[in-house]
Amino acid sequence: MWRVSLSFLALLLVVISCGRNKEESSATINDIDDLKTQQYAINGKAIYDNLCANCHQLDGKGLGRLIPPLAGSDYMNEDVARTVQIIKYGQSGEIVVNGVAYNQPMPPNPRLTSMEIAEVATYIYNVWGNQRGLISPKEVEEYLAGNK
Repeated sequence: MWRVSLSFLALLLVVISCGRNKEESSATINDIDDLKTQQYAINGKAIYDNLCANCHQLDGKGLGRLIPPLAGSDYMNEDVARTVQIIKYGQSGEIVVNGVAYNQPMPPNPRLTSMEIAEVATYIYNVWGNQRGLISPKEVEEYLAGNK
C-alpha cells in the first residue's frame, strides 16, 4: 500500500508540474501591454503552433539534445536578424544553444510573408520570459535583406 501511495504522489507531481508549464506558457501572451504587439503575438502563436511547435514544442523547450529550445535561448536572443533569416531560409550545420551543441537542419519556410514572419518573431520574442516588443514587417524585410 505504501508503494501505491508513493507512485500516486509521483504521478500527481508530474501532472501538477505539466499543468504549471502550460499555464505559464499561455499566460505570458496576455501579459503583453501593447495591443498591436499582442495581436501580432496571437497571430504568430497560431503560425508557430502549426509550423514550429512539432519540433520546438508548444512551450518552446525543444526536444532534448535533438532540437534546440527557443525558450531561454541565448542563441535566439543574441541576434533577432539571424532568427528571422532562419525562420525564412532554414539552417543547417552545428549551432550551440545554452552551451549545448545541436546539428539538426531546420527546414526553410519560403512561403511565409514578411508579415507572418513578423508575427511569429513577435510571438517567440515576447513569450517564455522575453519582452522584446513588436517586430514589424519592415524590420523583417530589412533583416532578410541583410540591412540590420
